[in-house]
Amino acid sequence: MFFVLFLACNSVFAQVEQWDTYIAKYDGKPGSVLVDMGLYQSAPDKKYPNLVITGPLANKCGKLGMPDADEIETLESILAVSGNFITGVTPKILAGTFTNNCKRLNYYYVKDTIGIRNALARMYGRSYTNYNYFISIKYDPEWLTYRTFLYPDEATENWMDNIKVITKLIGEGDSLKKPRDIHFDFYFKTDTERKSFAAYEIAKGYKQAQLTESKAQSTYGVVLSKRAPVNMDDINAMTAELKADTKKFNGVYAGWGCKPEKGKK
Repeated sequence: MFFVLFLACNSVFAQVEQWDTYIAKYDGKPGSVLVDMGLYQSAPDKKYPNLVITGPLANKCGKLGMPDADEIETLESILAVSGNFITGVTPKILAGTFTNNCKRLNYYYVKDTIGIRNALARMYGRSYTNYNYFISIKYDPEWLTYRTFLYPDEATENWMDNIKVITKLIGEGDSLKKPRDIHFDFYFKTDTERKSFAAYEIAKGYKQAQLTESKAQSTYGVVLSKRAPVNMDDINAMTAELKADTKKFNGVYAGWGCKPEKGKK
């Protein structure tokens, strides 16, 4: 998978659900992935070892393999019916939706697959005669498809995190051109690791802005800052490097932020 562009953020919280969407290239063509990020910490769920991938093929599709916008609602309604149908057969977890090569597919982890293929085929054949469909069922007890295909890789996730902050700044009228103090948050298990990390980054040009501590959670926090305009490429490079550096000191990178700067440079 080669990451190209973040599409949008649609975070929905229902218990552990946390949905995000992004666009990447697959075999030279764009693909849209809607994934429940909240499943990652508990994956794999051994009670749901089987993967069912199913959905309709678009009748109207562009040269790049993406369904026409006016057909998305129909494709979604077909997916909803197929999802409800699977629920009636076996318990399921919806892990994500993948749109690529004129297909819009849901990825379900299920307990039991007995009869699902034939039953789904009958459903499509009876209710959606105008649409071709896709069905794939496989044993995936480690949830490899979710963890290595649907879930974004580090570079993609880094871009997703950064574009959320930048989109918010733009929404507040920020031109992104004015230099400002950008703050980066980190947490460590020991004060020694925190001090070592801070010294390491200060040598690279960052400044220490704040120290925080949480006795209840036994964490030692530090906020570093750097004065710069908010350029997406630069932010991606900085945050990727900071994340890698944080791991060297057994820490946790907790994101970045800055005050919006309105107006032109």
